[in-house]
Amino acid sequence: MATAINTGSDIRHQVKRLAILLLFPALSFAAATITTIHEDIQRYGAAGFSAHLSPNDWQLTLDNISSGKSEWIALAVDLAPLVNQQQADQLTTALYYSLAPNATATLKTLAALDKQHNRYQQGTALSCLFPLDKSMKETVRVYHDTRLSLLDAGPQAAECLWLLEGWMEQVKAENLLKNQSVPDNHHGG
Repeated sequence: MATAINTGSDIRHQVKRLAILLLFPALSFAAATITTIHEDIQRYGAAGFSAHLSPNDWQLTLDNISSGKSEWIALAVDLAPLVNQQQADQLTTALYYSLAPNATATLKTLAALDKQHNRYQQGTALSCLFPLDKSMKETVRVYHDTRLSLLDAGPQAAECLWLLEGWMEQVKAENLLKNQSVPDNHHGG
C-alpha cells in the first residue's frame, strides 16, 4: 500500500482551490440586483443614492435596462428622482436603447416618468430621441429596429414614434447640409 506524500506545491494548489470555493459565493452575490437597488434607494434616499451606487452596479443597471429587461426598465421610475445629471443622461440613453427589444415595457415606464417632475429626467420627450453617440450607420440600424418595435407596440407608441421620426429627419438634413458644405478641391481655380 502506497502512501501519498503531499508536496508544498500540492498543498498550495489545495489552498487555492479552497479559497476559490470560499470566495466564489461572495463574488456571485456582489452584483446589483433589483432588490439590492431598492434597498439602497430606501437606505440612502435622494440625498445619497447616486453617490453610494458603485460605477459597476450603475453600469449593470444601465445594461439591463438597455437590453429590454422589463423589471429593470420599470426600475427607472424609482431611479429618476434620485440620479445626478450625468446618470440622468445615461438613464435616458438606456431607455432609448430599451425601446427596440421591449417597446411595451419602456413606453409604460416613459408614461410614468412623464407624470413625474424630476430635476433631470423628462421621460418620453428625451428617451424617444436617439443619442448621437454612435456612427451614422449604427444609428440608422438602431433607429430602424426601434421604429419597427414602436410600430408593433400599438397606439400608445404614437408620440414616441413621431418624436423618433422627426429627430431622424433633422439628423438627415443636418448631415446633408454638412456634406454639401465640404469644399470640393478637385477643380482647379
